[in-house]
Amino acid sequence: MSKFSKLFSATSIRNASIASVVIKFASAFFAFLNGVLLARLLGVEGLGYYVLAFTTMTLLSVPAALGIPNLLVRYISKYNVHENLSMMKGLLIKSNQFVFFTSALIFAISYITYFFWWKHYNNVLVETLIYSFLLIPLLGFGGIRAATLRGLKFIVLAELPETIMRNILFTVFLLAFVFFDYTLTPQIAIILQVIAAALSFILGYYFLQKKLLNRLKQVQPEYQIKEWIQQAIPFSINSGVQIVKSKLLVYVLAIFGSIEAVAIFDVAVRGASLVTFTMNSLNAAISPYLSAAYEEAKLKNIQTILTKASRAIFILSLPVALAFILGGEWLLTLVFGKEYTNAYIPLVILCVGNLVSATTGSVGVLLSMTGRQKVFSNSNVLMLVLSVILSIPMIIYFDTVGAAIVFASLLIIQNFMLFVYVRKHMKLNTTIF
Repeated sequence: MSKFSKLFSATSIRNASIASVVIKFASAFFAFLNGVLLARLLGVEGLGYYVLAFTTMTLLSVPAALGIPNLLVRYISKYNVHENLSMMKGLLIKSNQFVFFTSALIFAISYITYFFWWKHYNNVLVETLIYSFLLIPLLGFGGIRAATLRGLKFIVLAELPETIMRNILFTVFLLAFVFFDYTLTPQIAIILQVIAAALSFILGYYFLQKKLLNRLKQVQPEYQIKEWIQQAIPFSINSGVQIVKSKLLVYVLAIFGSIEAVAIFDVAVRGASLVTFTMNSLNAAISPYLSAAYEEAKLKNIQTILTKASRAIFILSLPVALAFILGGEWLLTLVFGKEYTNAYIPLVILCVGNLVSATTGSVGVLLSMTGRQKVFSNSNVLMLVLSVILSIPMIIYFDTVGAAIVFASLLIIQNFMLFVYVRKHMKLNTTIF
């Protein structure tokens, strides 16, 4: 019997999915706890500066990796199916070289622009930004490591360092400040984040070395640079536009709103992210299986994965969304404090948007893992353009509520557009129905 014959009920993918959900849940819990601790230790203004700095580094990590993690998941899975270790080693070499040179280029450009641009900003923001640059290579190389392990179907080992360990370490650091009654500043918070990321990267590298790198030592690398570049471009557009689209509202709020609005919106986003943790975890678990099934032309098994995953995503997302919709204002006051209760309406809007989008299932992952990433990238570009056009007037007139409306509405529109495409051109159903 083929290992894909009962794919979603098979032990490998079932265990990977369950483990991924558990890890993502724990990660989401600690990330949420970190958000609470940061909000209380930094205050609204301090949290705003921290969010701006961390958001900037997240955006700068996009050109440092340029879609390589998604490319790795697909091609490592493909090469693993065909037992092509030479191509696997060649792809890893070129991926690491690319991240190294792009990170160095980002450092150089940032250093030059500092003297005639961003050194004139608020001192707290500038100092926080300077420390946060250390995150760029850690995020870049960490993404390569995690993507490679996912491609090999070591889902737990891929997720463990960057999700659970990094967030737990950051939680421990923040709790130490609470316990010893130390004063936390945005600059110190970013430094603690860098330390947590570095320690997590070391653990992740150890996992990769044990599972793959030792096997590749005597292997002669082979390269398909032209093909990799061609395939990386849509992945780059996808990852870049998705991150820019999600972080754009932070900058629009900072420019046309206030630094306090940035903090309020971040609290709402942190709460709403608990609704999507199931989708994120299952998408990470099923992506290499979708790629492998597609390589073997197992379309029936792809449908099985999609149906089981979409229903699990919705069932687990619904109670979390309802909890925030019905009791979010009380929860915000209890957890974050009265100064963050203005995040309730944006939180409700984001939860509704995430829940409605969950009904369409893993449509983006499906397109990316089956060679149709260009369709996904085109939709992302369109949504980014619409976000730019709509966000400025909506934020000027409605502040954080306007930002939430733009984000949620475009998320719903994009997912339903992609669902229609998949239904028409691939004859697959990604929804819960």
